[in-house]
Amino acid sequence: MLNNIKLLIIFLLLTVGCLNDTDSKNTPEAEIITHVSTTTDVRNVDRVEPVTLIPEPTLEMIPSQPQSDTERTSSGASTASDVIEVKTTVPLENASGSKESNTKPEYVATNKSENRFHDFFGCHGTGPVEFEHSPMNYDDFISIRPYGHLSGAHVTPIDHMYFNPMDRSLGRNAYEVRAIADGVIYYISPRDTSVDSGKSKEREWRIDIAHTCTFHSYFDLLTDLDSKIVEEWELSRGETNLGWNGISVKSGQVIGRIGAQTLDFGVYDYDTVLSGFVVPEHYNYERWKLHTVDPFPFFKEDIRKVLLSKNLRKVEPYAGKIDHDIDGTLSGNWFELGTNFLAGLTRDKYWAGHVSIIPNHIDPSAWMVAMGSWPEADTSSGADHFIIVNPEILPDEVTKEHGIVKYTLSEYTYCSVYDQSDCTKAISSIVPDKPLMATHTRSGEVGIVLMELIENRKLRLEVFLRGKVDEIHEFTSAVKEYER
Repeated sequence: MLNNIKLLIIFLLLTVGCLNDTDSKNTPEAEIITHVSTTTDVRNVDRVEPVTLIPEPTLEMIPSQPQSDTERTSSGASTASDVIEVKTTVPLENASGSKESNTKPEYVATNKSENRFHDFFGCHGTGPVEFEHSPMNYDDFISIRPYGHLSGAHVTPIDHMYFNPMDRSLGRNAYEVRAIADGVIYYISPRDTSVDSGKSKEREWRIDIAHTCTFHSYFDLLTDLDSKIVEEWELSRGETNLGWNGISVKSGQVIGRIGAQTLDFGVYDYDTVLSGFVVPEHYNYERWKLHTVDPFPFFKEDIRKVLLSKNLRKVEPYAGKIDHDIDGTLSGNWFELGTNFLAGLTRDKYWAGHVSIIPNHIDPSAWMVAMGSWPEADTSSGADHFIIVNPEILPDEVTKEHGIVKYTLSEYTYCSVYDQSDCTKAISSIVPDKPLMATHTRSGEVGIVLMELIENRKLRLEVFLRGKVDEIHEFTSAVKEYER
C-alpha cells in the first residue's frame, strides 16, 4: 500500500513538471508585447516584436539615442494623437550566459494630449527626409523670398518663405504646386477672409504635410486645391470623430495651384528647437515656429542649386532667420506688457502688441523696426515696419547701460550692390541675379523712435511722428513698456 502511495506522488510531481515546462515553451520571451495608450481612439498601432514592459509614461515623448537615417525614417511608429508604441531590442546574453537588458525604448510616451505628435494624423517614422521635387516648376516662379520678412500683420519675422510667381497676370490658378516628398496631409484649412483686414476674399488653402512624425512641410495661399484632396477632406473636414486620419500624398503629386499671388512655403523639424527666442513658451500660439528649419539642405543637390539661384538672399544663412532675440539687448521680438505675448489679446488683432527690432531678411546689415500698432497707420492691419536710418549704435549692441537710444525710421527700398541707382520697393518683381542692399529712401522719413532697455527683458518705447530729431530727447506720458 505504501509503495503504491509513493508511486502516485512521483507520478503527480512528474506531471506538474511537464505542464510547467510546456507553458514556458509556449510563451517565448520574443512574443511578449506592450504599448502605451490613452483613453482616446487607437489608430494605426502595429504589433512590434520583441518588446519588454516599461515604466509608467513620463511627462512627454522624447527621442531615444540617435539613430541612423534608415532607422529613423522606417521605424513605422504609430502616431495617433495619444498612442505611441514602444519598441525595444532582444535581451542579450553576456559571456557568462546570463541575460542582460538591452531594452532602450525609441520613445517614452505621455498619456496627455500635449505630446508633440498630437494631431499629426497618419504619420510614420521620425527624422528628416530628402526632398525630391521643387514646390513649383522652375520656370513658374521668378524668385524666393527667404524667412524673416516683415509684412502687415506679420510683425514678428515670418516663419515661411515666399515663392513669387513668374507672371501674376495669368490668373489665380496658373501654376502647379507639388508635394516635395511622400507624406500625409494632416491639416487642411480654407481661408475666405483677409488676415490683415478681416474682409472677405476668394478662397485660399493652407495644408500641412507630415513627411515623418517629426519633419513637416507647409504650404499656404494656394488658390486652388486638388479636387480629389478636397473631396476626401470634405468627408470629415478634419474632424477626428468623423474618421479624419489624414490624406496620403506622393512625391511630385500636384496638390494645388497658385498664380496671382505668392506661395507660402516652410519646413519644420520637431526634433529641432531654435535657440534665438529668449522665452520659447511665449510662442506656443504658433507651436511650429520654434521648429522652423532651413529647407535647402534637404533638397537633392540639383534642385537645391536652382532654388538657391532664385533666392533673393545671397549671404548665409541663405534661408534667412526668424529668431533674433539677444538677451540684454534691443535685438529681437517684444510684446507690450499685459498683451499675452505672441497670442495677443484678441484673435483678429493678435499682433497689435508686437514689436520687432531685427536685421533685414535680405540684407542683414540693415536694421528694421516693426510695430503692430503704428500711430496713424494707413494699413488694413494697423501695423507697419520701417528701416533704421544710419544708426550710430546697432540694436544688438544696445544694453540698459546706454539709457535712451534714438533712431530715425524711414521707408526703404532694395538696390543692387553694384548699382545703387538700380532700386525698387517691388520685391516680388526683382530678378535674383545680383546681391541686394536695403536702404532708406531720401524723402521717406516717417518719424523718430525712442527706446530704453530698463531691464534685460523690459523695454520702454515711444514713436514721434512729428518734430525734429535734435528736439526729441525724453519720453512722454504716451510711452509704452514691452517685455520678452
